[in-house]
Amino acid sequence: MNPAPGRIRKHSEFSEVCRAGRTSSAHLVFHYLPSGGPGVAFGFSVSKAVGGAVERNKVKRRLRACCRELSSNLPPGSRVVLRARPSAAGASFWDLRGEVEDAFLKIASEA
Repeated sequence: MNPAPGRIRKHSEFSEVCRAGRTSSAHLVFHYLPSGGPGVAFGFSVSKAVGGAVERNKVKRRLRACCRELSSNLPPGSRVVLRARPSAAGASFWDLRGEVEDAFLKIASEA
């Protein structure tokens, strides 16, 4: 079993990853940095434009679940920041999961 993916929490780490590569989908924007470290780490950015606190937290929970499940698709040492667009609040879990999976496969092919 894979260890739980790490989290990006510091502003400096978010900034570093957001200056690197970028790809987007209908509901999400992905910023990624193949840093070559030991594990995979994720950061989540869900603004108030997505909705109230309940909607934002629901989107974050869904994204964390997707990342936990699909992190093995990324090369070791990847750092990824997922930024939710306002339309993410209305998306189903399976829509978000499909977008995350497609983006991770694209990131892995570029690394």
